[in-house]
Amino acid sequence: MTPSRRGRPLQSTLLALVLVPVVGLAAVAGVAVDDRLERARDAEAALAEVRAAIALDEVRDAVAQEVVPVLAAAALARPRGPAAAGATPEQVERALGATAARAASTAATDLAVAAASPVDGEGARTAARALAGARTAPDPGTGFGRYDALLHDLGGHVGDHLRAARTLGLEGELSAALNDLQRVSRAHALAGKEVASHLAVAAGAGAVDREDFLRVWGAYHQAAADVRDADDDPAVARAWEDADRSAAALRVDGVLAAAARSDGEPALGDVVVLATSVPERNAAQRAVLARAAGAVVERAQRQADEARRQLQQLLVLCGVVVAATLTGTLLARRAIARPLGRLAEQSRAVAAGELVDVEENGPAEVRVVAQGLAAAVDSLRRVQAQADAIAAGDLDCEVVRTPVPGPLGAFVHASVTQVITAFHERERLQADLAHQAAHDALTELPNRAQTLVLTERALHRAARQHGRVGLLFVDLDHFKAVNDSFGHAAGDELLRVVASRMHETVRGGDVVCRLGGDEFVVLVEGVEDEKGLVDLGERLIRAVSAPVALTGLPQAQHVRVGASVGVAVGTPGALDAERLVRDADAAVYRAKSAGRGVVEVFDDELRAELSARAELETALRRGLDGGELVLHYQPVLDLQTGRTRSVEALVRWQRPGHGLVPPDSFIPVAEASSLVCDLGRWALAEATAQLVRWDAEGGHRAGLDVAVNISGRHLAQAHLLDDVTDALTASGIAASRLTVEITETVLVDEPLALEHLRSLREIGVRVAIDDFGTGYTSIGQLSRLPVDVLKIDRSFVSSPEAGNGDLVRLLISAAHSFSLGVVAEGVEEDTQLSALLAASCDAAQGFLFARPVPADDLPAAAFAVDGAGRGARS
Repeated sequence: MTPSRRGRPLQSTLLALVLVPVVGLAAVAGVAVDDRLERARDAEAALAEVRAAIALDEVRDAVAQEVVPVLAAAALARPRGPAAAGATPEQVERALGATAARAASTAATDLAVAAASPVDGEGARTAARALAGARTAPDPGTGFGRYDALLHDLGGHVGDHLRAARTLGLEGELSAALNDLQRVSRAHALAGKEVASHLAVAAGAGAVDREDFLRVWGAYHQAAADVRDADDDPAVARAWEDADRSAAALRVDGVLAAAARSDGEPALGDVVVLATSVPERNAAQRAVLARAAGAVVERAQRQADEARRQLQQLLVLCGVVVAATLTGTLLARRAIARPLGRLAEQSRAVAAGELVDVEENGPAEVRVVAQGLAAAVDSLRRVQAQADAIAAGDLDCEVVRTPVPGPLGAFVHASVTQVITAFHERERLQADLAHQAAHDALTELPNRAQTLVLTERALHRAARQHGRVGLLFVDLDHFKAVNDSFGHAAGDELLRVVASRMHETVRGGDVVCRLGGDEFVVLVEGVEDEKGLVDLGERLIRAVSAPVALTGLPQAQHVRVGASVGVAVGTPGALDAERLVRDADAAVYRAKSAGRGVVEVFDDELRAELSARAELETALRRGLDGGELVLHYQPVLDLQTGRTRSVEALVRWQRPGHGLVPPDSFIPVAEASSLVCDLGRWALAEATAQLVRWDAEGGHRAGLDVAVNISGRHLAQAHLLDDVTDALTASGIAASRLTVEITETVLVDEPLALEHLRSLREIGVRVAIDDFGTGYTSIGQLSRLPVDVLKIDRSFVSSPEAGNGDLVRLLISAAHSFSLGVVAEGVEEDTQLSALLAASCDAAQGFLFARPVPADDLPAAAFAVDGAGRGARS
């Protein structure tokens, strides 16, 4: 069936509208008319864009000058420390009066907005609305944020107008003048923004920070350099350079350059300089901008006039054709072109994101398109409302729950539902992660990282209120025994009980935190005196030390732990949380050394002690690097043969100005830092190298073995194995000639000790437990320990008590039962030697045989033992 046709098709009407003028104009003027017409339009459009840019730039400058006194007044009124003053009260008062007067006068800004209205009405109206909001802001921070947003929008409009002018095919001098105007406009805008950014930082507005100021400051200096280096119009460059060299500009640039180099608090004196000098600098720069703008307007007007003159000549030729086609064009426009133009304009608005009302009139084809466009706009409005609700966080409103009609609406609604679900899940996960990152998983107390944050905040509050902050470092005593005896689950339960007791003991505003392991801290604000902190520490000790009934243990069996407490008080102005924690840690270390279960306060004496220890550590590090450390060697005698079979290497410090420093004076300092690892690494390398030198010399010292003491801290490091293998490789000696000696407590305190000792034995290095019998190792554990030799502590060997003699014999017998060698330390008398021989001890060392001596003084004689057990050198 052939469809019915109603009226003339839209295509025929459009063809008639296009063909009549095109054919007529092509016959009369052709391409020349189009060219002249285009040039005239471009010139006029460019002139309009430039005028709009100039008008809006005046608005932007007026706004920038309005915000400067507001921020300057806020900065001048802000309290500052003495270091940030830099101005007399009289200067501040005068500057405050001047800035208040300028801030109160808004006529210049309003006049600029009004002047811009005829040129760019929408931009001026938008600026007026935003300006009203900025002026009524509740505080300088909010006001500056709104001013800054307005300046940014105005700058965008100015740039849009100038870019639009450049796209219109401008030529010659006009293009060059427009380049100068763009450069000057940008530099002038950045000049105002850098001052406002700095004053916002000085006023503590919060809308910007120092990084924002540095970016704007750098951008302004680059823009100013672009103006000075431009060669389009040397006069403009010279004028800008003269403005930059004015006294006011130099004062402003000096203040801002100093602020860019220093991150300290801005001085009041600098704010006074800016408040009094910026208007003068702005006037000088504004004059340069007016000069550049005048050149653009004058050249654009000249080009427009020339284009219009040429166009008029051509239009005379086209008049007859235009008159003939005018009647038909007007009639067609009434019927088709006008509604079609409206529809096209509305379509462009919709394409640009504007959801306008669509008029449904005109020819049938136009009505159909308008109806479809109107339906699409309605759907988009619904989707936009849903998006706005989601963005505002109103996820359960009616708009979000109601889907848009049609298949597309169902798809969009499903997507919105997924977005809402994902949003809720993300919020939940973020909250969980934030809590986990800041709290200890076992006790739910703030962890170490959060402790530092809370302490830092408390110190800042105390500094503002001229108060003090106290920190109690609580270290549990004998907690490891609970883990070893009842297991880690019992230890975890005990920690939770301790955390709960501490929380119940402190005041409501105090904060209990867990640093890790068995270490806790209590943060106390509003400290009046140290006695209150000591009393709190004693209450904590009593609460922690009370018996605890753990799950799974018999009802009558309770466990006990104690606590040692170190107290540190943050002095006024001290804002270093790490330092406060370290001070409290040092105090608790002294509490443990004093017998545990007591409260110690970090005082000047302890501070001096730590300072002296730090100085000694520095000197020891220099001595290690400078070759001041030496090894002395003490022979270890085989009691069966009476001959030296190995030596123990002992570190000594030949300190300039102090003589030979004994190890007890510097080893504890090294033990407290990583320096002891460097010391152990050096001792391994030096001792093995000495064996090589003795082997090369020959004689009684060739073929000896050597034992080197290794600290617990060094043994816990992964690089210990590398240090040992490096020493063996460098010297070339067999691994079996090296023995590493460790203390018995290392096996208890260092979890990685056993693993590293097994690795050492796998490469052939022997392991000895030094000072055996003074720690917590039981004889039953010997079969499981990766060791080769037990060294019995001198306190058992030298003790006259009969019980100790029995204990020595028991230790020797037990070691032999597990195929371990035994070395007795500290042998100084023949009676002691006789007892060791009677107990079948393998080896011994002590002053009876030889004292520790330098390598070259190691004695050559053997030590003979007679039948009565007395020793004599042979």
